[in-house]
Amino acid sequence: MGESRILASGQLSRPLLISGAQAIRSMALFAFLGLLVTVCSATSGTVRGLVVGVDGSLTGVEGFTVLVEGEEMTFLPVEDGEYAFPLPHLREHQRAGEPVVVGWESRNDVMYALSLEDG
Repeated sequence: MGESRILASGQLSRPLLISGAQAIRSMALFAFLGLLVTVCSATSGTVRGLVVGVDGSLTGVEGFTVLVEGEEMTFLPVEDGEYAFPLPHLREHQRAGEPVVVGWESRNDVMYALSLEDG
């Protein structure tokens, strides 16, 4: 396996040995950290989740919040968004607990809903 070597200090080095369980935990940690970096740095994407909040009047929506895998994501609508239904219909999704699919883009730390459809 690994070879022992004599270091400049005169000490004998030993190869680093880890158990199979330690190796699996290390690989899982590195995979999780890689996923975390990818998710945190994403500037656009598509998510599916439940509407948990709608901001605005009965006839207009200024923003809405979707619960995605335990995390709340708040979106602002865009003027030329590709929406499958009028934005006030989000309140019905919220009441009924029906999911939506949001295509989004982040600009200056603000998430904009580019598309929206029934989930």
